[in-house]
Amino acid sequence: MYVIRSARFWRVAALFFMLPGLSAAQVFEAKVETREVTLGSTFEVSFSLKDARGERFRAPEFPDFKIVGGPNEMRGMTIINGRSSSHHTWSYELEPRRAGTFTIGPASIVSDGKTLTTQSLTVRVVPAKARPNVNLPPGSSDNLFITGELDRTVAWLGQQLTWRIQLYTQLSLEGADMIEMPDFEGFYAKEKRRFDTRVRYQTIRGKKYAVKTLYEEALFPQETGELTIGAAKVRVGIEQPGTFGAFLGPKPVVLQTQPIQLTVKALPAPLPDPFSGGVGQYEWQVETDRDSLSTDDALMLKVSLRGNGDSKRFSAPALVLPPGLEGFEPKIVEEEEYENGEEVVHSKVLEYVILPKQPGEYHIAAVLSFFDPDSNRFQTLKADSLPVLRVTPGKNYRSDSGALDTLPVQPPPAVSKESGIWEKISAWLQSPFSWSLLALPVILFGIFYLLKKRKTSSVPGSARTTAGKPAPASAPAKAARERFANAARLINAGNPRFFYDELFKSLQAYIASRFDLTPTQMTQENLRKVLTEKRVSAGTIQNVLAVWHTCEQALFAGQTQSAQMESTWRLAESAVLDMEKNYRRSSNT
Repeated sequence: MYVIRSARFWRVAALFFMLPGLSAAQVFEAKVETREVTLGSTFEVSFSLKDARGERFRAPEFPDFKIVGGPNEMRGMTIINGRSSSHHTWSYELEPRRAGTFTIGPASIVSDGKTLTTQSLTVRVVPAKARPNVNLPPGSSDNLFITGELDRTVAWLGQQLTWRIQLYTQLSLEGADMIEMPDFEGFYAKEKRRFDTRVRYQTIRGKKYAVKTLYEEALFPQETGELTIGAAKVRVGIEQPGTFGAFLGPKPVVLQTQPIQLTVKALPAPLPDPFSGGVGQYEWQVETDRDSLSTDDALMLKVSLRGNGDSKRFSAPALVLPPGLEGFEPKIVEEEEYENGEEVVHSKVLEYVILPKQPGEYHIAAVLSFFDPDSNRFQTLKADSLPVLRVTPGKNYRSDSGALDTLPVQPPPAVSKESGIWEKISAWLQSPFSWSLLALPVILFGIFYLLKKRKTSSVPGSARTTAGKPAPASAPAKAARERFANAARLINAGNPRFFYDELFKSLQAYIASRFDLTPTQMTQENLRKVLTEKRVSAGTIQNVLAVWHTCEQALFAGQTQSAQMESTWRLAESAVLDMEKNYRRSSNT
C-alpha cells in the first residue's frame, strides 16, 4: 500500500500513552492549563514528579503574578495494563498583575541524589474586555448576570466560531436551566456537548465574579454581511439567606443575554480552481491499492481527510488524471462529525475508481484546496508524490490498430461472395478474348444490375426487402439479443458480479458496433454527446446512462445489489430496442 501524507494541524488536547514493557523513567515537568489569560482572571500552574521519590521541592518565583491559592500537594498512582505509575504534584493558582507576556521559571527537586528541574513556561496576559451588556434581573444588583459571547466579532464565510452563554455571579446558586435559545438564522449551527465547565474567576470593574460556561454552540456563517444572534434566557435558583432559607428553597430568577452581532466577510476573489469549499484547517491522507495493473483492472484510490470547516459546504478533492485514465465520482465510505474538546471536526473517507484505457506509465495527482483563516490565504495540499502507475495491456485490450480490447466488436457483414464475384468479373473483363465475345454495353448493364440488387439486400438496418417484407435483424442487434439473453440467465445464478459484468459488456458491444465507437471514446460524457447527435430520445439516453452507472458501481465500487438485477436488465433491453428502432428510422430516411 502506498501512502502520501500532508497535514495542517489545529490545537488538540495532548494525549499521554503508557505502554507496557517500557521501564519507568524519572520525569519532572511543569504544566499550565492555558497559555493565554485575561487580566483579572486566574489560572493554575502545576509541577509533577513521576515514577520517583523527591525531596526539597523548590517552586520558582512569581514576580508577575499574585498567588491566590496553593501550594496544593497531591500524590497518586495509576495502573495501566498491569504497569504502575506514580506522581507527586504541587499546584498554584495565580492571578496576573498586568497585561503582557511573562515567563514562569523552572522549579527544582532532588531525587536519588540528583537535582531535577522543569522547563520554563510562557504565559500571555491580555487586557480584560469591557464589561459586556447585561440584562439585570428585576430588583437585583449587578452581582448576577449572563452574557452571550462570540469568540470573534469578524469571521469568514463558512468559518467555525463558538457562541457561548457565560454566567457571572457573586451569589450562591442552585442549578441553571435553558428556557429559550436564539434561532441562529443565517448560520449552520451544531450544539457542543464537550466544553470546559470549570468555574474560574474574573474581576470586572473591581468586582470579582465566579464565571462558568453554561452552553456552547458551534456556528458556521452561511451569509455575508451583518448577522445577529438573538437573546437567550436561563432560569437559575438563588439560595436564600437566613435561618429559614434552606426550608424556603432557592428563589427562581430568569436571566437574559443581549443580542450580539457578527460581521461575515466573503472569501477573497478569485477562488482557486478547484476549490473544496473548506474554510479552516485540514489534513489528509491519500493512498492507492497498487502501482501496476492491466487495462482489464480498476485502480482504487482512497482519500481520508479531516477539517474544522463547514461540512455542508465541503466538496470532494479533485483528481488530476492524464489522458488514458478515466475517473469516476467518489463514493463516501465513511463520514463523521465530532468534537475534539475545543471545536467540531468533520472527517470523510472517499474512494475513487480509476479505469485505465491505454497501457503506459501515468502520474496521478490529487488536489485539496481550502481557505486558511489564520493566514487569510488559500492553501493547497497536493498528493503529487504517488508512485508512477504502470498499465500493461490486458488480455481483452484492443488498440485502434487492431489488438484485443474489453469491448467485443461484432464482425463486419460478410462480403466474401461479392468480392469473389467481382474479382472473377474483373479478371474476365481484363481478358482480350472476352471483349470479342460480348458487347460492352450488355456486360456493363448486367454488372450494374447485379451489384445494385446485392447492395440493396445487404444494407444493415433496412426496414424492408424488395418484396416488401420486414428485413432480418442486423448483426449488431442480433448479437446484442444473444448477449442480453446470456445476461438474463445469470440473474438467478447467485453471483451478481458475473451478471453485471456480462450486462455491461453486452451494452458496450452493441454501442461500439452500432455507433462506431472505439474503447477510448466509451465514456459517459462522450456517449451522451454521440447519442444526442444520433437523435436518440432523451429518455433513452437517460436509461442507457442509468444502466451504465449501475454496472460500474457494481463492478468497481462493490455495490452489487442483487435486488436490482432484473430491473436493470429490463431497462438495458428496453434502451437497446429503442436505439435499434431509432437507427432503422434514420436509415430509412
